[in-house]
Order: sequence, then C-alpha cells, then structure tokens
Amino acid sequence: MSDRADDFRIGPSPSGRLLCGGCAPEDRCRLGIEVAHAGEAATTFDVVCPRHWCGGPEVAHGGWTAAVFDDVLNAVALRREARLVTKSLQISYHRPVPVERPLTVTARIDSHAGRRWDVSARMTLAGGTVALAAATAELRTRRPDHFARHQAWLAHD
Repeated sequence: MSDRADDFRIGPSPSGRLLCGGCAPEDRCRLGIEVAHAGEAATTFDVVCPRHWCGGPEVAHGGWTAAVFDDVLNAVALRREARLVTKSLQISYHRPVPVERPLTVTARIDSHAGRRWDVSARMTLAGGTVALAAATAELRTRRPDHFARHQAWLAHD
C-alpha cells in the first residue's frame, strides 16, 4: 500500500479554482458551482442545477442539493485548510430547488477549534431572500494517515 494518497490536498486547479478530486482533472465543477465572491465572513457561490439532476418535474434531486452543500461547505474552509473531510452534514429542505435557474449559495465558517470546523450555508434563488435549503456541517482536518487507514481497512474487510 502506498502512502501517496496521504499527500492528497485540494489546491487550485489550472484555472485557479478549488475543485474536488473528482472535478479537478476536468478543471470544471460537474455540479455547476462557481465562486462568485470570497469574502472574509462568507463565500458566495453561483450555481445552476443542470436538467440531468431532476428529481421531480422541474426540481432538483435532493442528492444534488446535498452534494452542492457538501462541496461549498468544504470550499469555504479550504481557503484556510487544504486537508478536510466531512464528518457530518445536516440539510433542511425548505422549498423545491428549481432546475436551470440561477441560484446563490452563501457559506461561512461558524467556528474552528483544533481539527474541528463548524460551517453553514444557505441556498436561495439568485437575487432572492427566501431560503430554498440550508445546511450545517462538521468538517475535520484530516489526519496524515487518513487515506492509508482507509485503504488498509478496505484490504481487510
């Protein structure tokens, strides 16, 4: 087993974006997320749910919404820590999220102590104020042997 996986860090892509390991090779977010504004208190993201993520008539699949939140909640903290994993993710769905409509997601770091990062986000229609969905997550700074332990567990299970 190689320890190379433990060197994995999210860093800027060739175009300067922070993308997950699955999206980085294509240098584009497959979920449709773009950073609109990275501020000190919060980061705002522009996103449009592609039609192929429909979960019902003209509405996004809840799994797409969850994936967007997981991505932006990590991205807001990745500006300070490049080795994060999601420990828990809680989502409240308030209204159906429409497909192919501009959306805004605002994410912030609520607290950070040691390896623990508490983050939150809110999704609205672009220019709107009504929350379509909201999320909170507990992220953890990954231990250096995180992926090696995972590979060892897989090899023996």
